[in-house]
Parts: sequence; structure tokens; C-alpha cells
Amino acid sequence: VDRVSFILERILDGHITTSNSKKKDIEYDISVVYSKPGAPHQGWHADGNHQRGAIDAGWDVHGWNGQLAPPYALCLFIPLMDLDERTGYTQFWPGSHRNRGLMGFGPVAKLAEATWDGKCNAGDAISYDYRLMHRGMPNISSNVVRPVLQVLFRKSWYVEKRNYGTESIRQKSEQSGEAAAVA
Repeated sequence: VDRVSFILERILDGHITTSNSKKKDIEYDISVVYSKPGAPHQGWHADGNHQRGAIDAGWDVHGWNGQLAPPYALCLFIPLMDLDERTGYTQFWPGSHRNRGLMGFGPVAKLAEATWDGKCNAGDAISYDYRLMHRGMPNISSNVVRPVLQVLFRKSWYVEKRNYGTESIRQKSEQSGEAAAVA
């Protein structure tokens, strides 16, 4: 985790900081999400809710209008192995973050052929608005765990409490004096 943090900080040239520091407007958290062999598909969901009082984009005769509230969090997926039909991948509903009224209607996305399959190679990156609806597809392999490195870029006022737990690998390693590793 420390090595990944170091690399991200160098790439982004000090424009963001880790959640341990409150110097910048944008912070990031790193985690690894995984799917075990035989895992079924997830239900459609968004990792983050629309914020109270935030504006939806809406729809009019000219298409989506531009009134969408700006994102408070963006997610970057970096698979640590190739993602395919056997190991599974993440399926996205592009544009679903534009209206909170679409929550609960994920199955319609597949019927309307409005999905995008995140099949990609190890090391590729997929980014999306934290409000975007998506689901993990089944891991039908018999012996392959599907790991994905996830970097959550977020406004400093937003604290993720719902999706990934609160125990930090980084803080645990700093307290014990050991180097943290993502494996």
C-alpha cells in the first residue's frame, strides 16, 4: 500500500493526499476488492449515494441536461489479473449516475442493452463516478480469486463508511513499524 501511495502521489504531483493528511481538497483511499471462485453476480448498486440536496441531471427533449451536481468521489479500478467471462468482471450502466431515480432499476439496464462490460487486462484502469450503478459479474472459475486494486478519490469532507470497512492496512503497518504490502 505504501508503494502504491508513493507512486500515486508522484504521478499526481502533490495535488492530492492520503486520508492521513487534511492538507488538500481531494484525498484518496486504496483497497483491494476480490471475488472468490464460484461467487455469483452482485446485485446492481452504486457505491455512493447522491448527496442530500444535490441536483440530478434530468432528461428533456434534447437529452440529458447539464445540471448534474459535480462528483464528490471517483473510483479507479485496476485489475491485478485479466478479467474475462471465467473470472468475471464489473458490469457498468453508463449514465446511471445522472439520476437518483434509476436506483433499483438495474435489471432494466441489461434488458435495454445499456451496459458496458469491464473486461480488461491486468494493469488496465477503469474510472467511474461513485454514484454510477454497476455490479460484479460471477466468478465461474474453480480456483481463481479475482483481485482488483481500487483507488477512491474523494472530496476531503466525504468519509467512506459503507463499502470497505474501517480497518486500515496502512495504519496497522505504521503502528507496528512493518511495511504494508498489497498482495
